[in-house]
Amino acid sequence: MATEHVDSLHQISIYCKLQPHIRSKKQLDEFYSRFDPNSGNTAESRKCERCKIDYTLRMDSNGVPEPLDKFNLCEFHTSSVSFNKFPDEYYYACCNGYTYIGRKIKPCKTHNYHVSENPAFFKNGIVSSASISGSNKVVYALDCEMCATVNGYECCQVTLLDEAGKVVYESLVKPEGFILDYETELSGITKETMENGPCKSLKEVQNDLLKFIKEDTILMGYGINDELTSLKLHHDKLINSVIFETRQRHRCISSVRELAKNIFVLESLREEMRREKKEEASCTCVSWRNFKTIFD
Repeated sequence: MATEHVDSLHQISIYCKLQPHIRSKKQLDEFYSRFDPNSGNTAESRKCERCKIDYTLRMDSNGVPEPLDKFNLCEFHTSSVSFNKFPDEYYYACCNGYTYIGRKIKPCKTHNYHVSENPAFFKNGIVSSASISGSNKVVYALDCEMCATVNGYECCQVTLLDEAGKVVYESLVKPEGFILDYETELSGITKETMENGPCKSLKEVQNDLLKFIKEDTILMGYGINDELTSLKLHHDKLINSVIFETRQRHRCISSVRELAKNIFVLESLREEMRREKKEEASCTCVSWRNFKTIFD
């Protein structure tokens, strides 16, 4: 009983200390979202999330997207660009490529499908924690694995961890659109993973998550606002662990590895967060609560 009481006080302390650093989903979306709400994408005319070119989506007689011509494949980097220690120098962790402002570097990967930047898929079926009664004043880390579908990037697995790093919920999620790329090297998800299941529909997962996530719950995550967008879940007590101010006074999205090197040292930190397993990534997020430096 005494141990449970101490743990409860510890949770309350963490919850209170994080209050000044909470942002709403709207605040995070305005500055750091990968999804553009003003995108001009239509059912056929779209912009690719990966290579940023405009393209036309063509379907065959079976309603399956037609692959690209082998001479005009989608070319892209699998990691986001990050600032290096030198002024105006940028770095791609996926291929150890360096470049400078005004100079392009050849993408390291190709694929026979483009991925839509922001289709209408994300505008319907949205649920909100504000509509659910009850209270749960705790901190959870949320992590979603994404796969590329004809609808864009959709969630294919979700993991929710508590402050002790314990998995409180995890499920495979069946995407609503035809899957173009499982992005296995980033997500760890394969075709066999999804076929063997069990998989739940997005609606089922939403209902499950709202049993844990109440209006007063704090959610932490790497690009947490985009994770929620993929889940079609609205929540306004968020801490996006991916943002920090660089020495060049630019605000950028950095990998977990870079953030740790600039602020503090975490044991067993592996490459960047999107290359880690789901649980390790979310555990890293939760473990940050013990390092006050990141919140000062």
